[in-house]
Parts: sequence; structure tokens; C-alpha cells
Amino acid sequence: MQLTEHRPDGQYYIHSLTDDAIRIVDTPWRESLLLTPQLAPTAWPVTEIGAVDRDAVAPILELRPDVVLLASGRQLAFPPREVQVAFLEAGIGLEVMTLESAARTFNVLASEERRVLAALIWEPAN
Repeated sequence: MQLTEHRPDGQYYIHSLTDDAIRIVDTPWRESLLLTPQLAPTAWPVTEIGAVDRDAVAPILELRPDVVLLASGRQLAFPPREVQVAFLEAGIGLEVMTLESAARTFNVLASEERRVLAALIWEPAN
């Protein structure tokens, strides 16, 4: 899936999602990552939704986005309840979706200048 929409210089966006990489601007990523439109992508040491716990979301909560798009991989799965509660307590919206949906939604929200953060759990296509 290639996403093609003009983006201002200096803004990070998801250029494409293929079977073997997430392309952020011109850089392919083959690992889970955290992404905002303003901050360079950073590796996120989470390999599956069951590993998302309070420690894993701590760096996300510190950034205080308005909404977090949590991509659970290629299939929809939800994080543990304690993680959902952590976002609720912090007043941060949490949307759980597939990797493909999160890629599309991130670019739309970023283009609207929303304070969005994508927490993308990388999973290559089978």
C-alpha cells in the first residue's frame, strides 16, 4: 500500500507500507517504532501486542499527544486493560487498529495538524 499525498518539508509521514517494511518519508523500517509528525521515528522495543505494558507506553505518555494510534500488527488485537486504563488516566485518546489502518489514519491526522502519535508494532506480511 503506497500512500501519496504532498507533505510539507520537515514533517514525518508514512510514505508506504509493504510486505517487508514501513517507509517513513524515504527510510524503510523493519521494526516497531513510535512516530509523530514533528519528531524523528524512534525504535520501540515491542514485538507483539501482548508485550505492551505500562513500561512500554511510558515514553508515549511522556510526549502527551492528543491521540495515539496503536497498530497491533496485521491483525487487530487489543492491549491489556491496564494499558487502556493508563491512557484514560492520562487523558490521551487511544485508538487500536491494524498496521494498514494506522498508516492511513496517521497521515490524515498529521495533515490536519493534530497532535498524533503512531505506535506501530511491526509485523511483516506472511
